[in-house]
Amino acid sequence: MDLIPIGQFAAASRLSLKALRLYDDNGLLPPAEVDPESGYRSYRLDQLRSATMIGLLRRAGMSLLEIRRVLDDPSAARIDEYEATLTCELAERQQVLDYVRRYLKEEEMFDVSVKQVEEQPYVSLSKRVRVVDLERFIVRTVDELTAAHEPAGNAFTVYHGEVNENDDGPVEVCLPVATADKKLPAGEVAYTVAVGAQTTFPEIIGAYDAVSVWAKANGRELAGPPREIYLDEVTGDRPHMEIAWPIR
Repeated sequence: MDLIPIGQFAAASRLSLKALRLYDDNGLLPPAEVDPESGYRSYRLDQLRSATMIGLLRRAGMSLLEIRRVLDDPSAARIDEYEATLTCELAERQQVLDYVRRYLKEEEMFDVSVKQVEEQPYVSLSKRVRVVDLERFIVRTVDELTAAHEPAGNAFTVYHGEVNENDDGPVEVCLPVATADKKLPAGEVAYTVAVGAQTTFPEIIGAYDAVSVWAKANGRELAGPPREIYLDEVTGDRPHMEIAWPIR
């Protein structure tokens, strides 16, 4: 077996020593031999192909976990899947940037009001979910709850934690009913209404920000998790949603 010292292998593969150690630690490119006394690593010449592939995939922004999948299934289909994911992510980022441009130009995009709400019994299902799966979870759960119970009002979602690419709530999807052990407490809420594109990410963030900013500007405190109420009324074919936040 022809072995290449790690320094020469690094030069031939155009990978740094640090990168080679990282790929070894993650099981992507283990050395062919490690000296038991010095710990010095050596590689086989035929490992250069894998090293080159790993380096190229890293330049393409692929994570170590995704690279592991490619090495386990070195097919063009796997690369096509990753490219499709990149295309979707780029479109989402461009959408966010477009929203930020509008956000910078417009001082106020949502009007905030205050109202008193009555105690509301409800049934619900909760789950930890990130933003990519949020809408699907809400729609499916509302359908399930509506099929199993007689609604006494509009379905709503309570966000017990942040939901984004990294944080997963938890999220509680709720359906008002005549009687239930769970009860939404009576109290005062600050709220705004989102219609059409305003109900989707990232525009919906502006609705939450508007309520939060209003509370601070008016000397009020947010007193619980926010909720989205899905109103039956629609404007044309556009969705209609209320963002409400308990205050004190």
